[in-house]
Amino acid sequence: MTSISKNSADNITEEYRILHKVAQILQSSGELENILQNALRAITGFEELKVENKAGIFLVDESQKVLRLFTTFGEFSKEFIEKEKEVPFGDCLCGRVAESGQMLMSESCFSDPRHERTFSDMTAHGHYIIPLKSSDKLVGVMFLYTNTNPDWYKHSQEVLVSIGGLIANAIEKKKVDDELEQYRSHLENLVKLRTGELTNANAQLLGEVESHKKTQDELRQLSIQTEKIREEEKCEISRKVHDELGQLLTAMKMDLLQLDKRLPKEDVELHQRADSVVSLIDDTIKSVQGIAMELRPPILDAFGLCEAIAWQADEYKKRYGIQFDINCFQKHMELEKDLEIALFRIFQESITNVVRHAEATQVKIKVSLENDQLVMKIQDNGVGIQKDKIEDSNSIGLIGIRERIRSWNGEVQISGETGQGTRVEIRIPITKS
Repeated sequence: MTSISKNSADNITEEYRILHKVAQILQSSGELENILQNALRAITGFEELKVENKAGIFLVDESQKVLRLFTTFGEFSKEFIEKEKEVPFGDCLCGRVAESGQMLMSESCFSDPRHERTFSDMTAHGHYIIPLKSSDKLVGVMFLYTNTNPDWYKHSQEVLVSIGGLIANAIEKKKVDDELEQYRSHLENLVKLRTGELTNANAQLLGEVESHKKTQDELRQLSIQTEKIREEEKCEISRKVHDELGQLLTAMKMDLLQLDKRLPKEDVELHQRADSVVSLIDDTIKSVQGIAMELRPPILDAFGLCEAIAWQADEYKKRYGIQFDINCFQKHMELEKDLEIALFRIFQESITNVVRHAEATQVKIKVSLENDQLVMKIQDNGVGIQKDKIEDSNSIGLIGIRERIRSWNGEVQISGETGQGTRVEIRIPITKS
Protein backbone atom coordinates (compact mmCIF):
# COMPACT_ATOMS: atom_id res chain seq x y z
CA MET A 1 0.00 0.00 0.00
CA THR A 2 1.36 3.43 -0.95
CA SER A 3 1.71 6.24 1.56
CA ILE A 4 -1.22 8.13 -0.02
CA SER A 5 -3.60 5.17 0.07
CA LYS A 6 -2.52 4.36 3.61
CA ASN A 7 -3.30 7.91 4.71
CA SER A 8 -6.65 7.69 2.93
CA ALA A 9 -7.49 4.44 4.74
CA ASP A 10 -6.43 5.97 8.04
CA ASN A 11 -8.68 8.96 7.39
CA ILE A 12 -11.67 6.73 6.61
CA THR A 13 -11.05 4.78 9.80
CA GLU A 14 -10.88 8.03 11.72
CA GLU A 15 -14.19 9.13 10.13
CA TYR A 16 -15.95 6.05 11.47
CA ARG A 17 -14.34 6.50 14.85
CA ILE A 18 -15.64 10.03 15.04
CA LEU A 19 -19.12 8.95 13.87
CA HIS A 20 -19.15 6.13 16.40
CA LYS A 21 -17.91 8.37 19.19
CA VAL A 22 -20.52 11.04 18.43
CA ALA A 23 -23.25 8.37 18.27
CA GLN A 24 -22.16 7.02 21.68
CA ILE A 25 -22.20 10.51 23.19
CA LEU A 26 -25.67 11.23 21.82
CA GLN A 27 -26.97 7.97 23.34
CA SER A 28 -25.68 8.92 26.80
CA SER A 29 -27.92 10.24 29.58
CA GLY A 30 -27.93 13.75 30.97
CA GLU A 31 -28.97 17.25 30.01
CA LEU A 32 -29.22 17.91 26.28
CA GLU A 33 -26.87 20.93 26.41
CA ASN A 34 -24.10 18.89 28.07
CA ILE A 35 -24.55 16.04 25.58
CA LEU A 36 -24.30 18.43 22.60
CA GLN A 37 -21.23 20.15 24.03
CA ASN A 38 -19.52 16.77 24.38
CA ALA A 39 -20.47 15.98 20.78
CA LEU A 40 -18.97 19.30 19.60
CA ARG A 41 -15.79 18.53 21.52
CA ALA A 42 -15.50 15.19 19.71
CA ILE A 43 -16.14 16.76 16.28
CA THR A 44 -13.55 19.50 16.74
CA GLY A 45 -11.06 16.77 17.64
CA PHE A 46 -11.13 15.37 14.08
CA GLU A 47 -7.89 16.88 12.75
CA GLU A 48 -8.65 16.37 9.04
CA LEU A 49 -11.53 18.85 9.25
CA LYS A 50 -9.07 21.62 10.25
CA VAL A 51 -11.60 22.78 12.84
CA GLU A 52 -10.66 25.21 15.60
CA ASN A 53 -11.90 24.60 19.12
CA LYS A 54 -14.91 26.82 18.50
CA ALA A 55 -18.35 25.58 17.52
CA GLY A 56 -22.00 25.93 18.39
CA ILE A 57 -25.56 24.85 17.72
CA PHE A 58 -28.69 26.85 16.93
CA LEU A 59 -32.19 25.40 17.33
CA VAL A 60 -34.97 26.25 14.90
CA ASP A 61 -38.01 28.29 15.89
CA GLU A 62 -40.18 27.42 12.89
CA SER A 63 -43.08 29.66 13.90
CA GLN A 64 -40.86 32.78 14.04
CA LYS A 65 -38.52 31.69 11.21
CA VAL A 66 -35.44 32.31 13.36
CA LEU A 67 -32.52 30.37 14.78
CA ARG A 68 -31.95 30.60 18.53
CA LEU A 69 -28.46 29.99 19.94
CA PHE A 70 -28.68 26.92 22.20
CA THR A 71 -25.09 26.07 23.11
CA THR A 72 -21.47 26.81 22.20
CA PHE A 73 -18.13 25.08 22.61
CA GLY A 74 -14.94 27.09 22.98
CA GLU A 75 -14.34 30.72 23.89
CA PHE A 76 -16.75 33.29 22.47
CA SER A 77 -17.02 36.94 23.47
CA LYS A 78 -20.02 38.39 25.31
CA GLU A 79 -20.69 40.51 22.23
CA PHE A 80 -20.93 37.39 20.04
CA ILE A 81 -23.23 35.59 22.48
CA GLU A 82 -25.50 38.63 22.77
CA LYS A 83 -25.74 39.36 19.03
CA GLU A 84 -26.14 35.71 18.02
CA LYS A 85 -28.97 34.90 20.43
CA GLU A 86 -31.34 35.10 17.48
CA VAL A 87 -30.59 34.82 13.75
CA PRO A 88 -33.41 35.26 11.19
CA PHE A 89 -33.71 32.74 8.36
CA GLY A 90 -31.68 33.96 5.37
CA ASP A 91 -29.41 36.18 7.48
CA CYS A 92 -25.62 35.60 7.34
CA LEU A 93 -24.23 32.08 6.85
CA CYS A 94 -26.28 30.18 9.43
CA GLY A 95 -29.52 31.84 8.38
CA ARG A 96 -28.86 30.92 4.75
CA VAL A 97 -28.38 27.26 5.68
CA ALA A 98 -31.61 27.34 7.70
CA GLU A 99 -33.40 28.65 4.61
CA SER A 100 -31.80 26.30 2.07
CA GLY A 101 -31.34 23.19 4.21
CA GLN A 102 -28.00 22.63 2.49
CA MET A 103 -24.52 22.55 4.03
CA LEU A 104 -22.33 25.61 3.44
CA MET A 105 -18.55 26.12 3.62
CA SER A 106 -16.84 29.52 3.81
CA GLU A 107 -13.11 30.10 3.40
CA SER A 108 -12.91 33.43 5.22
CA CYS A 109 -15.35 35.57 7.18
CA PHE A 110 -13.74 38.74 5.81
CA SER A 111 -13.75 37.87 2.11
CA ASP A 112 -17.09 36.01 1.97
CA PRO A 113 -19.89 38.53 1.19
CA ARG A 114 -22.43 36.15 2.70
CA HIS A 115 -20.85 36.66 6.14
CA GLU A 116 -22.87 39.76 7.04
CA ARG A 117 -22.49 39.79 10.81
CA THR A 118 -19.27 41.20 12.31
CA PHE A 119 -17.95 41.69 15.82
CA SER A 120 -15.37 44.07 17.27
CA ASP A 121 -13.04 41.25 18.33
CA MET A 122 -13.60 39.05 15.25
CA THR A 123 -10.48 37.41 13.79
CA ALA A 124 -10.17 35.80 10.37
CA HIS A 125 -11.65 32.31 10.17
CA GLY A 126 -13.52 29.97 7.88
CA HIS A 127 -16.73 28.02 8.49
CA TYR A 128 -18.53 24.74 8.15
CA ILE A 129 -22.29 25.40 8.49
CA ILE A 130 -24.23 22.15 8.76
CA PRO A 131 -28.05 21.74 8.75
CA LEU A 132 -29.33 19.41 11.51
CA LYS A 133 -32.10 17.44 9.80
CA SER A 134 -34.17 14.55 11.12
CA SER A 135 -36.22 12.83 8.41
CA ASP A 136 -35.99 15.98 6.22
CA LYS A 137 -37.20 18.14 9.13
CA LEU A 138 -34.81 20.99 9.98
CA VAL A 139 -34.15 20.86 13.73
CA GLY A 140 -31.21 23.26 13.95
CA VAL A 141 -27.92 24.44 12.50
CA MET A 142 -24.38 23.61 13.64
CA PHE A 143 -21.42 25.91 12.94
CA LEU A 144 -17.72 25.00 13.16
CA TYR A 145 -14.86 27.48 12.95
CA THR A 146 -11.89 26.57 10.68
CA ASN A 147 -8.63 28.14 9.61
CA THR A 148 -8.91 30.64 6.75
CA ASN A 149 -8.68 29.17 3.26
CA PRO A 150 -8.32 25.63 4.61
CA ASP A 151 -7.40 22.63 2.55
CA TRP A 152 -10.93 21.21 2.70
CA TYR A 153 -11.10 17.54 3.66
CA LYS A 154 -12.63 15.76 0.66
CA HIS A 155 -15.14 13.78 2.75
CA SER A 156 -16.05 16.66 5.05
CA GLN A 157 -19.55 17.20 3.68
CA GLU A 158 -20.51 13.53 3.84
CA VAL A 159 -19.11 13.10 7.35
CA LEU A 160 -20.60 16.31 8.76
CA VAL A 161 -24.03 15.78 7.19
CA SER A 162 -24.10 12.28 8.74
CA ILE A 163 -23.13 13.73 12.11
CA GLY A 164 -25.76 16.44 11.65
CA GLY A 165 -28.41 13.77 11.18
CA LEU A 166 -27.32 11.97 14.37
CA ILE A 167 -27.45 15.21 16.36
CA ALA A 168 -30.86 16.14 14.92
CA ASN A 169 -32.28 12.72 15.87
CA ALA A 170 -30.89 13.10 19.39
CA ILE A 171 -32.51 16.53 19.75
CA GLU A 172 -35.85 15.23 18.48
CA LYS A 173 -35.64 12.20 20.81
CA LYS A 174 -34.99 14.51 23.75
CA LYS A 175 -38.05 16.57 22.81
CA VAL A 176 -40.18 13.42 22.65
CA ASP A 177 -38.78 12.20 25.99
CA ASP A 178 -39.64 15.53 27.59
CA GLU A 179 -43.15 15.46 26.12
CA LEU A 180 -43.63 11.88 27.32
CA GLU A 181 -42.55 12.89 30.83
CA GLN A 182 -44.99 15.80 30.73
CA TYR A 183 -47.78 13.46 29.59
CA ARG A 184 -47.01 11.07 32.44
CA SER A 185 -46.84 13.86 35.00
CA HIS A 186 -50.04 15.39 33.66
CA LEU A 187 -51.85 12.05 33.80
CA GLU A 188 -50.67 11.32 37.34
CA ASN A 189 -51.67 14.78 38.57
CA LEU A 190 -55.01 14.56 36.79
CA VAL A 191 -55.77 11.14 38.26
CA LYS A 192 -54.86 12.38 41.76
CA LEU A 193 -56.93 15.52 41.28
CA ARG A 194 -59.95 13.68 39.92
CA THR A 195 -59.71 10.97 42.59
CA GLY A 196 -59.59 13.61 45.30
CA GLU A 197 -62.51 15.49 43.76
CA LEU A 198 -64.51 12.30 43.39
CA THR A 199 -63.78 11.13 46.94
CA ASN A 200 -64.81 14.49 48.37
CA ALA A 201 -67.95 14.59 46.24
CA ASN A 202 -68.89 11.09 47.34
CA ALA A 203 -68.39 11.94 51.01
CA GLN A 204 -70.83 14.86 50.68
CA LEU A 205 -73.39 13.14 48.50
CA LEU A 206 -73.60 9.90 50.48
CA GLY A 207 -74.68 11.87 53.57
CA GLU A 208 -77.73 13.13 51.70
CA VAL A 209 -78.60 9.96 49.82
CA GLU A 210 -81.47 8.92 52.16
CA SER A 211 -83.38 12.15 51.68
CA HIS A 212 -82.35 12.86 48.13
CA LYS A 213 -82.62 9.69 46.07
CA LYS A 214 -81.81 11.44 42.84
CA THR A 215 -78.33 12.14 44.20
CA GLN A 216 -77.46 8.52 43.46
CA ASP A 217 -77.96 9.07 39.74
CA GLU A 218 -75.96 12.32 39.84
CA LEU A 219 -73.14 10.60 41.66
CA ARG A 220 -73.17 7.75 39.20
CA GLN A 221 -73.01 10.12 36.22
CA LEU A 222 -70.21 12.14 37.84
CA SER A 223 -68.16 9.02 38.48
CA ILE A 224 -68.76 7.61 35.00
CA GLN A 225 -67.89 10.90 33.34
CA THR A 226 -64.74 11.29 35.43
CA GLU A 227 -63.64 7.77 34.61
CA LYS A 228 -64.50 8.29 30.96
CA ILE A 229 -62.28 11.39 30.85
CA ARG A 230 -59.44 9.42 32.45
CA GLU A 231 -59.75 6.62 29.92
CA GLU A 232 -59.98 9.01 26.97
CA GLU A 233 -56.83 10.78 28.11
CA LYS A 234 -55.05 7.45 28.63
CA CYS A 235 -56.12 6.37 25.15
CA GLU A 236 -54.85 9.62 23.58
CA ILE A 237 -51.55 9.48 25.43
CA SER A 238 -51.17 5.80 24.49
CA ARG A 239 -51.67 6.67 20.82
CA LYS A 240 -49.15 9.51 20.90
CA VAL A 241 -46.58 7.43 22.76
CA HIS A 242 -46.99 4.49 20.37
CA ASP A 243 -47.18 6.45 17.11
CA GLU A 244 -44.96 9.52 17.56
CA LEU A 245 -42.24 8.12 19.78
CA GLY A 246 -42.33 4.77 18.01
CA GLN A 247 -41.86 6.43 14.62
CA LEU A 248 -38.89 8.47 15.82
CA LEU A 249 -37.21 5.40 17.29
CA THR A 250 -37.82 3.47 14.10
CA ALA A 251 -36.30 6.33 12.08
CA MET A 252 -33.23 6.29 14.34
CA LYS A 253 -32.93 2.55 13.83
CA MET A 254 -33.12 2.88 10.03
CA ASP A 255 -30.49 5.64 10.04
CA LEU A 256 -28.20 3.49 12.16
CA LEU A 257 -28.68 0.48 9.89
CA GLN A 258 -27.75 2.62 6.89
CA LEU A 259 -24.69 3.84 8.75
CA ASP A 260 -23.77 0.26 9.63
CA LYS A 261 -23.82 -0.69 5.94
CA ARG A 262 -21.16 1.94 5.27
CA LEU A 263 -18.78 0.64 7.93
CA PRO A 264 -15.75 -1.33 6.71
CA LYS A 265 -16.56 -5.02 6.67
CA GLU A 266 -13.28 -5.84 8.36
CA ASP A 267 -14.00 -3.58 11.32
CA VAL A 268 -15.85 -6.21 13.37
CA GLU A 269 -15.84 -4.15 16.55
CA LEU A 270 -17.68 -1.23 14.94
CA HIS A 271 -20.27 -3.58 13.44
CA GLN A 272 -20.77 -5.16 16.86
CA ARG A 273 -21.18 -1.74 18.42
CA ALA A 274 -23.70 -0.76 15.76
CA ASP A 275 -25.60 -4.03 16.33
CA SER A 276 -25.59 -3.28 20.07
CA VAL A 277 -27.10 0.15 19.52
CA VAL A 278 -29.75 -1.30 17.16
CA SER A 279 -30.58 -3.86 19.85
CA LEU A 280 -30.88 -1.07 22.41
CA ILE A 281 -33.27 0.83 20.12
CA ASP A 282 -35.32 -2.36 19.63
CA ASP A 283 -35.56 -2.76 23.41
CA THR A 284 -36.64 0.87 23.72
CA ILE A 285 -39.32 0.36 21.06
CA LYS A 286 -40.61 -2.65 23.02
CA SER A 287 -40.62 -0.54 26.19
CA VAL A 288 -42.60 2.20 24.44
CA GLN A 289 -45.08 -0.37 23.14
CA GLY A 290 -45.36 -1.76 26.68
CA ILE A 291 -46.12 1.68 28.11
CA ALA A 292 -48.77 2.26 25.44
CA MET A 293 -50.34 -1.13 26.16
CA GLU A 294 -50.37 -0.43 29.91
CA LEU A 295 -52.16 2.87 29.35
CA ARG A 296 -54.84 1.36 27.09
CA PRO A 297 -54.56 -2.15 25.58
CA PRO A 298 -56.08 -2.05 22.06
CA ILE A 299 -57.30 -5.63 22.48
CA LEU A 300 -59.95 -4.32 24.90
CA ASP A 301 -61.50 -2.10 22.23
CA ALA A 302 -61.07 -4.66 19.46
CA PHE A 303 -62.17 -7.93 21.10
CA GLY A 304 -63.84 -7.09 24.39
CA LEU A 305 -63.48 -7.87 28.09
CA CYS A 306 -62.75 -11.61 28.04
CA GLU A 307 -59.95 -11.41 25.47
CA ALA A 308 -58.43 -8.42 27.32
CA ILE A 309 -58.45 -10.31 30.63
CA ALA A 310 -56.86 -13.35 28.98
CA TRP A 311 -54.15 -11.18 27.39
CA GLN A 312 -53.42 -9.32 30.65
CA ALA A 313 -53.33 -12.58 32.62
CA ASP A 314 -50.78 -13.97 30.18
CA GLU A 315 -48.65 -10.83 30.68
CA TYR A 316 -48.84 -11.21 34.47
CA LYS A 317 -47.92 -14.88 34.13
CA LYS A 318 -44.81 -14.00 32.11
CA ARG A 319 -43.85 -11.23 34.53
CA TYR A 320 -44.62 -12.79 37.91
CA GLY A 321 -45.03 -16.53 37.29
CA ILE A 322 -48.63 -16.56 38.58
CA GLN A 323 -50.92 -19.23 37.07
CA PHE A 324 -54.42 -18.18 36.00
CA ASP A 325 -57.63 -20.19 35.66
CA ILE A 326 -60.06 -18.04 33.61
CA ASN A 327 -63.75 -18.74 33.03
CA CYS A 328 -65.31 -15.79 31.23
CA PHE A 329 -68.92 -16.00 29.92
CA GLN A 330 -70.08 -19.32 28.55
CA LYS A 331 -71.88 -17.44 25.77
CA HIS A 332 -70.91 -14.22 24.02
CA MET A 333 -72.40 -11.18 25.71
CA GLU A 334 -72.41 -7.54 24.58
CA LEU A 335 -71.58 -5.05 27.34
CA GLU A 336 -71.39 -1.28 27.37
CA LYS A 337 -67.86 -0.23 26.46
CA ASP A 338 -67.53 1.92 29.60
CA LEU A 339 -68.58 -1.05 31.75
CA GLU A 340 -66.02 -3.30 30.05
CA ILE A 341 -63.32 -0.73 30.77
CA ALA A 342 -64.40 -0.46 34.42
CA LEU A 343 -64.34 -4.25 34.90
CA PHE A 344 -60.96 -4.54 33.19
CA ARG A 345 -59.49 -1.84 35.47
CA ILE A 346 -60.95 -3.62 38.52
CA PHE A 347 -59.30 -6.84 37.36
CA GLN A 348 -55.95 -5.02 36.95
CA GLU A 349 -56.21 -3.41 40.39
CA SER A 350 -57.10 -6.76 42.01
CA ILE A 351 -54.12 -8.55 40.46
CA THR A 352 -51.85 -5.64 41.42
CA ASN A 353 -52.93 -6.21 45.05
CA VAL A 354 -52.29 -9.94 44.65
CA VAL A 355 -48.76 -9.28 43.37
CA ARG A 356 -47.99 -6.74 46.11
CA HIS A 357 -49.47 -8.46 49.13
CA ALA A 358 -50.83 -11.97 48.59
CA GLU A 359 -47.70 -14.06 47.85
CA ALA A 360 -50.00 -16.14 45.66
CA THR A 361 -49.10 -18.63 42.93
CA GLN A 362 -52.56 -19.11 41.42
CA VAL A 363 -55.56 -16.87 40.68
CA LYS A 364 -59.02 -17.98 39.53
CA ILE A 365 -61.20 -15.54 37.61
CA LYS A 366 -64.84 -16.12 36.74
CA VAL A 367 -67.09 -13.68 34.87
CA SER A 368 -70.71 -14.74 34.41
CA LEU A 369 -74.34 -13.66 34.27
CA GLU A 370 -76.43 -14.76 37.26
CA ASN A 371 -80.06 -13.72 37.68
CA ASP A 372 -79.72 -10.45 35.74
CA GLN A 373 -76.50 -9.61 37.52
CA LEU A 374 -73.04 -9.49 36.05
CA VAL A 375 -70.74 -11.28 38.48
CA MET A 376 -66.94 -11.16 38.59
CA LYS A 377 -65.11 -13.37 41.09
CA ILE A 378 -61.37 -13.21 41.70
CA GLN A 379 -59.86 -15.78 44.10
CA ASP A 380 -56.16 -16.22 44.93
CA ASN A 381 -54.34 -18.86 47.00
CA GLY A 382 -52.19 -16.40 48.92
CA VAL A 383 -51.78 -15.46 52.57
CA GLY A 384 -55.25 -13.92 52.85
CA ILE A 385 -56.17 -10.30 53.51
CA GLN A 386 -56.58 -9.20 57.15
CA LYS A 387 -60.01 -7.88 58.17
CA ASP A 388 -58.65 -4.52 59.31
CA LYS A 389 -57.15 -3.97 55.84
CA ILE A 390 -60.48 -4.45 54.05
CA GLU A 391 -61.91 -1.19 55.43
CA ASP A 392 -58.58 0.62 55.71
CA SER A 393 -58.99 4.20 54.39
CA ASN A 394 -55.35 4.12 53.23
CA SER A 395 -55.97 1.15 50.92
CA ILE A 396 -56.17 3.14 47.68
CA GLY A 397 -56.56 0.02 45.53
CA LEU A 398 -59.65 -1.24 47.36
CA ILE A 399 -61.13 2.27 47.47
CA GLY A 400 -60.65 2.53 43.71
CA ILE A 401 -62.48 -0.77 43.18
CA ARG A 402 -65.41 0.34 45.36
CA GLU A 403 -65.66 3.69 43.57
CA ARG A 404 -65.81 2.08 40.15
CA ILE A 405 -68.50 -0.38 41.28
CA ARG A 406 -70.59 2.26 43.03
CA SER A 407 -70.88 4.29 39.83
CA TRP A 408 -72.61 1.27 38.25
CA ASN A 409 -74.98 0.70 41.20
CA GLY A 410 -73.01 -2.43 41.99
CA GLU A 411 -71.59 -3.94 45.15
CA VAL A 412 -68.32 -5.57 46.08
CA GLN A 413 -67.51 -8.12 48.77
CA ILE A 414 -63.91 -8.68 49.85
CA SER A 415 -63.01 -11.49 52.21
CA GLY A 416 -59.94 -13.46 53.24
CA GLU A 417 -58.70 -16.15 55.58
CA THR A 418 -55.17 -16.64 56.78
CA GLY A 419 -53.47 -19.12 54.51
CA GLN A 420 -56.64 -19.55 52.41
CA GLY A 421 -56.25 -16.57 50.09
CA THR A 422 -58.41 -13.55 49.29
CA ARG A 423 -61.72 -13.42 47.43
CA VAL A 424 -63.14 -10.40 45.58
CA GLU A 425 -66.73 -10.70 44.35
CA ILE A 426 -68.39 -7.95 42.30
CA ARG A 427 -72.05 -7.82 41.35
CA ILE A 428 -73.57 -5.30 38.93
CA PRO A 429 -77.24 -5.25 37.91
CA ILE A 430 -77.75 -5.73 34.16
CA THR A 431 -80.89 -4.46 32.47
CA LYS A 432 -82.12 -6.70 29.65
CA SER A 433 -82.66 -4.92 26.33
